[in-house]
Amino acid sequence: MDLNRAEELHDVLTAIVDYPLCNDSSRIKLSATLAASSLEFAAAVRNLCSVNLVLGASVTLRSQFEAVVRSVWALHRATERQVDRLSADLNHETQQAGKNIPLANEMLAELAKEPQLKNLLISLHEFKGSSWLPLNSFVHSGIHAVHWTKHEAPPQLYESIFRSSNGLAVIAFQAIGILTGQPHVQSELIAATATFSSVLPNRR
Repeated sequence: MDLNRAEELHDVLTAIVDYPLCNDSSRIKLSATLAASSLEFAAAVRNLCSVNLVLGASVTLRSQFEAVVRSVWALHRATERQVDRLSADLNHETQQAGKNIPLANEMLAELAKEPQLKNLLISLHEFKGSSWLPLNSFVHSGIHAVHWTKHEAPPQLYESIFRSSNGLAVIAFQAIGILTGQPHVQSELIAATATFSSVLPNRR
């Protein structure tokens, strides 16, 4: 794992999307907040991988995935009521109301109704298809958690988690780029990632 190179990637992409949001609507701000949450999870994954904590890195990777999916869903498919629920100040009442927010499978099904998201959904479904079951096992202390507590995780597993997390981070930056309303940002993000193949998922 090239941690320094991954940090450089995130610094470069952060600079590219460094614009105000296109407006201050609750929907735009919620989507941006969720993308930022995903990037915070990504930072945690990098730190956990760097100290060989495979259980924590795996659980956090799933949270990172769900945060970026929810960011896109909040922008494109969430109802106004759902936006209001997720944007409300945290208290006992709003915590209970938040339980009715869709989970990952439901959000992905909703996003499939948006033709312009076809390419993004390919990447999200690819991640989910290859990683969801083992990540759930880590979250719920299933066989993967038991096995990798008893045995030392190989470097290849950390590398896979690390690269997957960086790939999801790129999606989060793209989501933020859209929220700025700056038309040139997406092409700049794509161009910038071209030189960081050593820390991103292998192209299929």
